[in-house]
Amino acid sequence: MTKSERPMPSIHDVARVAGVSISSVSRALNAGSGSVSDKTRFKVMKAVESLKYSPNHLGRSLRSQKSNTFAFLLSNIQNNLFSAVAWELERLLSARGAGMLLYTTNEDPQTQDRCLEDALSRQVAGVFFLCAVESPLLAEATDRLRCIFINRRVPGYAPASFVGIDDFNAARELMGTCLRRTQAPILVLHGPQHSDTSMRRLRGFQAAAEEAGRPLDPTLVREAQLSMESGYQLATSLLQDRRPGAVLCGNDQIAYGVWRRSRELGLAVPTDLHLYGFDDNPLNEWLAPWLSTVRVPHDQFAASAAEVMIESSEVAHQEIILPYEMIVRA
Repeated sequence: MTKSERPMPSIHDVARVAGVSISSVSRALNAGSGSVSDKTRFKVMKAVESLKYSPNHLGRSLRSQKSNTFAFLLSNIQNNLFSAVAWELERLLSARGAGMLLYTTNEDPQTQDRCLEDALSRQVAGVFFLCAVESPLLAEATDRLRCIFINRRVPGYAPASFVGIDDFNAARELMGTCLRRTQAPILVLHGPQHSDTSMRRLRGFQAAAEEAGRPLDPTLVREAQLSMESGYQLATSLLQDRRPGAVLCGNDQIAYGVWRRSRELGLAVPTDLHLYGFDDNPLNEWLAPWLSTVRVPHDQFAASAAEVMIESSEVAHQEIILPYEMIVRA
């Protein structure tokens, strides 16, 4: 193999030679993406020099090919809100003469990396992430290509733009509504701790409760997966012997599971129990008239992400915070 035929070193190679994680390499090379120690930065820069690694060269090469296909990685295709974002984004890209490859990651880092590896091998022009998780290949993807995070940030990856809402204040407002409607204890089923969005929502719930002089009971704050099954399982154990005045859920999927278990226990919503979700899945107005929630603008998520990806190619990083709406149905 001649020198010109040798593959270009990747961020994986830099991390291996430096003996640090890929995310540490990304932070060391990208100002503003998070701090690293001087020792780590020295090791990274030494590895970069020895490998002759050029982080932007391949990205420029890929962009120069003017690929007209984009990858869309979403965490859960069964979530109707996410499906609606995917449908709208594909429609907008198609109207611009572009194509979209759809991948489902299931909140799993290894699955996400397999999706990214396939997308990068197809030389896509950019990647949209809907609820990404931190994974080894994520740093390389954000380094090589234009990437946009939708609905969930992944801290430490500054090169990627973000489209979402102010989850902290939305959750704070939702908890305020709940506190005004019940004086009984409140059960909070928040999303997983690896999710920046879920943690912002949890902090919003806690802040509103503390401001009202009614701090949350730690025994009534539980972590849930973002699924109906998880909501049902937690409600099965937590509602068996306790009767909170309300249940606040990290998303609508969790709330669906709680509602089903509540019905099985003979609890009427909202007469016996106030139930709150988050996101306002498009089917709620048809199938869940009992669910109060925060409406996120899924169509604007898609429109803003498409515009940033295609129309704002010269801007390295943008953060677009869209308006939300409180929906009190019952």
